[in-house]
Amino acid sequence: MKTILNFKKILLIVIASLAIVSCENEDYLVFTTQTQDSVIFQNDFQPLYKVSAAISTNIAERLVWNEPDFNVPSTVTYVVDFSSKSDFSSVVLSSGDTSNKHYGLTVASILEIATALNLDEDPLTSNPDGTPNNLGTIFAKVTAYVGSSSNGANQVTIESPVSQINFELIEAAESCIPSELSTWGLVGSAVNDWGGTSRGFSSGNDVPFFSYGQDGLFRAAITFLDGEFKIRQDNDWGVNYGDTGADGVLDNGGDNILITAGTYYVDFDFNKMEISLTEPDSTWGIVGSATINGWGDGPDVKMIPDPCNEGVYIIYDVVLKDGEMKFRADDDWGVNLGDTGADGITDLGGDNIAVSAGTYNITLDTVNNTYSIEIQ
Repeated sequence: MKTILNFKKILLIVIASLAIVSCENEDYLVFTTQTQDSVIFQNDFQPLYKVSAAISTNIAERLVWNEPDFNVPSTVTYVVDFSSKSDFSSVVLSSGDTSNKHYGLTVASILEIATALNLDEDPLTSNPDGTPNNLGTIFAKVTAYVGSSSNGANQVTIESPVSQINFELIEAAESCIPSELSTWGLVGSAVNDWGGTSRGFSSGNDVPFFSYGQDGLFRAAITFLDGEFKIRQDNDWGVNYGDTGADGVLDNGGDNILITAGTYYVDFDFNKMEISLTEPDSTWGIVGSATINGWGDGPDVKMIPDPCNEGVYIIYDVVLKDGEMKFRADDDWGVNLGDTGADGITDLGGDNIAVSAGTYNITLDTVNNTYSIEIQ
């Protein structure tokens, strides 16, 4: 009986010793994190983000992502990075450490990135190859870090797939500059017998250009004869432009420009030294005993569309005699406007408009059915 009791004591001592050893080893238990989950943006990216300085305080897109499972009880820190390159060889914007699972990408931030990429909202600038420099792309990704900081060695991380953000800088619309008579004009055998014949303007025999909405842009409306023409300044040959090579690019003192008879809008871009001609579907002009060509003995004095007001047509510096006039479309009586009652309101087929001799600026508003004849 004594022997049996001693054996039980020994067994209890062994069990107790094992328990103590187990408790001591528990102090050195190491958790190994396992990246068994993913992190991914959950918001829907738009095909194109249109941004401008006017809305710089707005959020362009709020990036939202899920919380990944590192299979270990720990806080998670996130960093959202943006790059102009899909391989993220350089980072142009970073959120820094955040515990949030969302990040607001502001319009202002996109504009800063755009500036770094030499993009802008100026409609007069472009890339070296001539393409618009208001379109760009940036790439975004979010990285999740185990712990309360993204700093540290041998960190376990999860990166999201890269998302692409396409943006367009809304080019600042230039304010339209009201049209004015310019010092440029058309001259030639197709115009005025190389300057010897008046076309009805007080500034000279050349058919004048008018400024057309922006600095350096000019337009003239004219009925050409078969022949040639050039552009010159101040009704004088001191400064004149032709088109050597017929490539649409103007050359100082260049070749005469051949033209086929017809009614044209002639656009002259002084900034680029380019010229273009279009035959409009319809034009407006003035006709009558007060005009240089009478009641249809020659082409009407053509008006140009007002660059700043849709449906409005203008002609400035035109010389009128004592007499009458009307407005008509396409040198034809099918559509003609007069003023029955002399109330400043145009009437289809209305009465002739009486005028006194002088130099006038004339406006026709086909939207509001009004007109003005202002003596200069």
